[in-house]
Amino acid sequence: MSMQANAAKKCFGENITLFANAQTAPEKFNLYNGLYNLADAVEQIERRLTAIENAVNQLGAQLQQRR
Repeated sequence: MSMQANAAKKCFGENITLFANAQTAPEKFNLYNGLYNLADAVEQIERRLTAIENAVNQLGAQLQQRR
């Protein structure tokens, strides 16, 4: 898993808390909330990609054993 996606998520979450109020600054709130959700989605994609990579590596190892 990429530490960049996790770090981005933490930063955007912090920005939501510090700078974005849904009532007084809805634009900032929506921006930081959207960026947080985007970083979360990237993190999930990275997890799934890692799982696919591991499965492909296992299949490759199994095929090598059959030769």
